[in-house]
Amino acid sequence: MRMDNAVSPPEGKSLRRQVFQIAWPAALEAMLVGVVDLVDMAMVSSLGLTAVSAVGVTNQPKRILLMFTLALNVGATAFISRQIGRGDQKKAKHCMHQFLWVSILMALGLYTLGFLLARPFVTLAGANEETIDAAAVYFQILMIGQVPQAVSLTINACLRAEGKTRVTLLTNTTANVVNLIFNYFLILGKWGFPRLEVAGAAIAASLGSAAAFLISVWSVRPKNGGVLFLDLRGETLRLDLPLLRGAWNVTFSAFHEQFFQRLGLFVFTKIAASLGTVEFAMYQFIMNLANLQGYTYDGFASAATAVTGQSLGMGSPDRARNAGKYAVWMGYISAAAVTALFILFRHPILAFFSTEEYVISQGGRLLMFVAVSCIPCAGNTIYAGILRGAGDTKAVAQITLWIVAILRPLSAWLLCYPFGFRQAGVWTSFALAHFLRWILLYIHWRKGAWRQINL
Repeated sequence: MRMDNAVSPPEGKSLRRQVFQIAWPAALEAMLVGVVDLVDMAMVSSLGLTAVSAVGVTNQPKRILLMFTLALNVGATAFISRQIGRGDQKKAKHCMHQFLWVSILMALGLYTLGFLLARPFVTLAGANEETIDAAAVYFQILMIGQVPQAVSLTINACLRAEGKTRVTLLTNTTANVVNLIFNYFLILGKWGFPRLEVAGAAIAASLGSAAAFLISVWSVRPKNGGVLFLDLRGETLRLDLPLLRGAWNVTFSAFHEQFFQRLGLFVFTKIAASLGTVEFAMYQFIMNLANLQGYTYDGFASAATAVTGQSLGMGSPDRARNAGKYAVWMGYISAAAVTALFILFRHPILAFFSTEEYVISQGGRLLMFVAVSCIPCAGNTIYAGILRGAGDTKAVAQITLWIVAILRPLSAWLLCYPFGFRQAGVWTSFALAHFLRWILLYIHWRKGAWRQINL
């Protein structure tokens, strides 16, 4: 048997090409999502820093509800990519339908709950007297659009397992364009539309989600030229419990990872929100920039997940290992470019969000913490993607628990309050968490136990 790192030049070139062809649309798609988030925040900031804080405080409750869908989607990508690697197209299509039925049921239940309990959710997230009313209205409207978004996300996760990231790029690009157009119309009341301010931003986001849903469903229509397509005649609406039980371990560990991620970020954000409205608005600006670079690496992680699953389905763990290496180095190159961008243009970037000198100067210093964590962020994101593709979600969940859910909030609180570093303490703990997660995930990946997992 060939050693892991002894891949032949022709095979290595072909594998790099496959990873890149899957990665670049996914990376571009993720980057566009991040850019739209930034533009969205800039549009909301025209209403003032209180509006920015009101919208920002809804992010964590929204993500906590979304984590159920994201965990399900990890299982969908891992299972479907294995079936495609094995050449079992019928089983791959059956898996897609099963994950899709579960996604619809979960979304209807979760987002109805979110709509009914909007005010308690945003209060728990840190909304104060200045922001509570706008935040609750924004969150309720957003919950309506989250149902079609959840279905779209699950379809896209299935298509990524097939390597069809260009379709998901089209889906999210269209959704983002719709979102931005209606942001312009509804936030400030342009072209005869009513001025709805924060509520207008929520309606625009929901319309974008509806557009994404329609394109996603169209992309899996029969005779779409791919392995995966909707077959409502051949596939019943009945749940395949044996299949779903088999997916339980992967999905349940992925849920744990998402839960620890959201719990840690929820507490982390609440600490930042306790510093005051202006400081929290500045935190939102910096976090959106941090998310932008993180989204970019998600594209390479998606490629690593798909190719790892397919390679293991083929019975070729060496191929999976080399594909992961290629994805990681592509991520590092991207991260180096983002690092340079943040360091050289930090003040002009912050000026895009605010004209206040304090926000631009202080925010520029805080953005340096994000800049130094770009390469570690790329590494830990892509190594986690490789492990998810192998079905090793338990290890990712355990590392996320200790680093993101426990260490990062605890260190943020200690540095922010007892040590008195305030915002600098928050972002120091942010960078530290990325470095530690990077190291631990690399060590686990290098041990290679993930290559022996059978799905």
